[in-house]
Amino acid sequence: MDFVSRDIISSLPNPLVSHILSFLPTKEAASTSVLSKKWRYLFAYVTNLEFDDSDYQHDKPKSDDELSTSFMEFVDRVLALQGNGTINRFSLDCSNYDVDLARVTGWILNVLGRGVSDLDLSLLEYSLPSEIFVSKTLVKLKLGPANDLTLTIDRKDVFLPKLKTLYIDSVEVQERGFGFVKLLSGCPVLEELVLMNIGWENWKFCSVSVKTLKRLTFFCEDSYENPKSVSFDTPNLVYLEYSDAIAGKYPKVNFNSLVEAHIGLRLTEDQSGDADFSEEDYFSEDDEQNQMVGNATDFLKGISTVQILYLSAEAIKVLTFCCEPIPVFNNLFQLTIENNSEIRWDSLPSLLKNCPNLEILVLKRLVHKYNKACGNVCCCKRPKQPSCLSSSPVKVLKIFLFDDNDEEDGSEMRQIKYFLEKMPRLEELIVYYNTSYDPAVLELSKKLQKIPKIASPKCKIQVISENLSLSSTVPSFLTTRWSSLPTEEEYPWVESPPPQIIDPMLQYGSPPEDEDSWLY
Repeated sequence: MDFVSRDIISSLPNPLVSHILSFLPTKEAASTSVLSKKWRYLFAYVTNLEFDDSDYQHDKPKSDDELSTSFMEFVDRVLALQGNGTINRFSLDCSNYDVDLARVTGWILNVLGRGVSDLDLSLLEYSLPSEIFVSKTLVKLKLGPANDLTLTIDRKDVFLPKLKTLYIDSVEVQERGFGFVKLLSGCPVLEELVLMNIGWENWKFCSVSVKTLKRLTFFCEDSYENPKSVSFDTPNLVYLEYSDAIAGKYPKVNFNSLVEAHIGLRLTEDQSGDADFSEEDYFSEDDEQNQMVGNATDFLKGISTVQILYLSAEAIKVLTFCCEPIPVFNNLFQLTIENNSEIRWDSLPSLLKNCPNLEILVLKRLVHKYNKACGNVCCCKRPKQPSCLSSSPVKVLKIFLFDDNDEEDGSEMRQIKYFLEKMPRLEELIVYYNTSYDPAVLELSKKLQKIPKIASPKCKIQVISENLSLSSTVPSFLTTRWSSLPTEEEYPWVESPPPQIIDPMLQYGSPPEDEDSWLY
């Protein structure tokens, strides 16, 4: 009983207890000071501080002014209690209530003076103090998300000698003397850069030039105009996420070390209108040339050495209307393509032909917009020339189906059948069916079983859903018994064991609930 009732945590060394408290929200960690005299001062040695004014929302019915005052007084007390002690991480979120900006600046200068290495700021209507941009201790700097947080660099010199991660989200960047370029040039060891929904005030040109950069995320969700010019000079980059309207030009695209890229380039509303007009009125039966409405060719050439490539549905549209010719991806071995009912497949034949070493092809949905130039990867129209799938090097084909598909005409099943009939090197087909309705999964497996002839005679086929994982090797003639749930007629329980049901959690992993996370 003495052992069970003993306060084990209190018996730990004080530095270890303070380290444990560093992983709690600061308001909760501070509340431990009332536990005993010993705990009263342990909080003073916590090296990670996290202040969020939303923690005070449950204190209502106080007014917003009272809540704001309580929050600011709490931050003041904590910083005063800690004195000049070392601090590793400081996170401040003041995006819910108005706070005294002069006090905010004082807090930031306090932790900068104490050698903070990880600084996370999310504020309202605030211009960052220039002292941030000459910190000798910052390793990670995150700004945003917030409304009206302004990044203005008025200093002549920017130097962050230890900064490895820079994260800027929903921040207004004022380009006084090309401040953003100055910021990047002052980060000599930067390895990761995240730019999310940046407001480039009167800035039509973007240049990311960092020789040491390894990971780059560039995401602009609400861009209604095409940037004039975008350049990338990142020779050591290995991972890229790029989502934006296509630029007018790409003067420099240096991705010599790129391994994985997720591309979400898109047309603006005006360009989409021009593309839709050309689709309806430009094509004739014998004319399968697309009218270009933009030019992303130089960018796509710049990523042509990539090994793993993800293309959004909008990026497929960019390939169709903004890229001529499609570059050769000699190093590409895994390609993921997202589809929807508004996207055409005319660019896919050229893309697949230009991936000579492709081994894994992932198709997220099979629905697409059928038209005269749909391309010979599709079963919707008999191709004039042999299908490019007949020479496809793909060994693994993964298809993601969703039970929210409005098309019930069997087009997805016909497309799967077309792939099996045309792809001679296919070793494995995996169909992920996002449904909890088991009869639909069994029906799909039965249809695949009945395909009379496939191009690769030893292709292993898997159907995986939330509850089932069915597998079989299907030869070109029907002799294989599929794994499926037993019926009383086929497998009487007492006379014969049921067929094997493979647990997807053990072999392939259960498909996640969020459909967008299936591909990662």
